[in-house]
Amino acid sequence: MAFAKKEIPSLKNLYKTAAIIGFVSKGIIYLVIGALSLLAALNMGGESSGTNQALLFLKRQPFGQVLLLLLGIGLLCYSFWMFLQAFRNPENISSDQKGKLRRFGLFTTGLVYVVVAFLCFYHLVTYPMDDGTNSRYLDFLGPTTLSYVFIAIGIILAIQSILLTVGVIQGGLLDQFNLEGRKGSAVIRTVGQFGFYARAFVVAIIAYFFFRAGIYTGNHDIKGIQDAFSFLEQSALGRILMALTALGFIAYGAFYVLLTRYRSFESEA
Repeated sequence: MAFAKKEIPSLKNLYKTAAIIGFVSKGIIYLVIGALSLLAALNMGGESSGTNQALLFLKRQPFGQVLLLLLGIGLLCYSFWMFLQAFRNPENISSDQKGKLRRFGLFTTGLVYVVVAFLCFYHLVTYPMDDGTNSRYLDFLGPTTLSYVFIAIGIILAIQSILLTVGVIQGGLLDQFNLEGRKGSAVIRTVGQFGFYARAFVVAIIAYFFFRAGIYTGNHDIKGIQDAFSFLEQSALGRILMALTALGFIAYGAFYVLLTRYRSFESEA
């Protein structure tokens, strides 16, 4: 299991350990979101869930404070691995335009999970005042500016959804995890494909929310994963779509947990 040749063995082990802890932590988040939403779809006592709701659920469990602390640290490890790939490039991602775009994507992913990690720490010391997500604190920008901001976010999310879908179809998205030749890689790839499709589907719905919020200036509430599941629930095939998407999120979480055993961490060079 070799990283870039210039890295000393102790650093290789540190990088790998951080990545493994990070994969498990990210997987747990999506497993909880998917499980709670699946239970809601089946009328078995769950609720449509997003990241914040998943963290609140964990907080209410026995030793919830410890769980949140460990999860926050684990997500910081995941961000560290993302930043490491973006700047140090231990696996020798190509330096062409495609490689640069991929490394920029890794950097932005790292930023996202820094925020989620600090959300874990936030819930350690506070009690939730509002389970929803609201953007009214952005109203100082003015309705016109805020509309442009929301439309821009909607465009970015729509592009992300398309790139996720194309990446799965073409195979490149899953190729980056270096599963080729590993035992059980075909099954893991199938699980990953289903999970990434579900994530792309939810991102597309959230993009629609932002477009709508940008066009109708009186509705500037930020929508997230929980609202996407609620939106599915209200559609004509609501329960079925919600259940399938929840299963996809479970698959997405399971994929990252399984990476801890199957990912090769080998240099691409």
